[in-house]
Amino acid sequence: MIEHTVGDLKLLHFERLSREPGVVHAVTTRPQNFAPHHGDNRDRAVYWRQKVCEILNVPFDNLTAPEQVHGGEVVRIEDEDTGCGRDGRGSAIRFVDGLICDKPGVPIILLSADCPLICAYDPQLPAVGAVHASWRGTVAGLAGQMVRQMAGEFGSDPGRLLVCISPSAGPCCYEVDRQVYRVARTRLDDADACFVAKGERYMFNLWTANRRQLINSGIASANIEVAGMCSICNEQFWSYRRDGKDAGRFALFISLI
Repeated sequence: MIEHTVGDLKLLHFERLSREPGVVHAVTTRPQNFAPHHGDNRDRAVYWRQKVCEILNVPFDNLTAPEQVHGGEVVRIEDEDTGCGRDGRGSAIRFVDGLICDKPGVPIILLSADCPLICAYDPQLPAVGAVHASWRGTVAGLAGQMVRQMAGEFGSDPGRLLVCISPSAGPCCYEVDRQVYRVARTRLDDADACFVAKGERYMFNLWTANRRQLINSGIASANIEVAGMCSICNEQFWSYRRDGKDAGRFALFISLI
């Protein structure tokens, strides 16, 4: 990913999306915490959200967020949704982990402390989508649901979508128990390609699981960019697995301009 430092903020950008003139985006890093409801220095989270919006030249007042409930639901941002969640989870769009949008100047924000954040851009319409793909969301098919929603709501052709997967818990570190593996096998056709047994535990490759899901949804392999940075062993990101209950959250911002 491409690094961009502005004052105290270090932002990361996907290489492919950075070349697209119709969209802006950023992935944040520590030490800033972007979750007003959780972690150290949460009282400064809204301030940092405002600063990133200034850097991206998008209106903070329109910043919109899903509630992030570790599910599989994606909805389109409607006029009355604009700005929901900009100040915190209490006002976010309820019951969903993903948003799609065809409105310029309506930035989406997602938060993570290990879960993959996945964004999509249709340069022709244009339109964007973004989802918080926790292991539950991944197993529920959240990334594929985003693609289907963009096709159904906007007429996006999956073959032209550009999709990026953020830093998150990587296959080097993301260990789960047998119950997660059992659930995944009931929902993912290629589940065994995403797990490596480790005694009674399993290493779950969320990047592979989501990448395969996107390809099965019609996304061209060449149009998928995976950051490939593990939030657990790379300390420039917040990690619930590493930092525990006091972990803050890093963020993905994306907006049409």
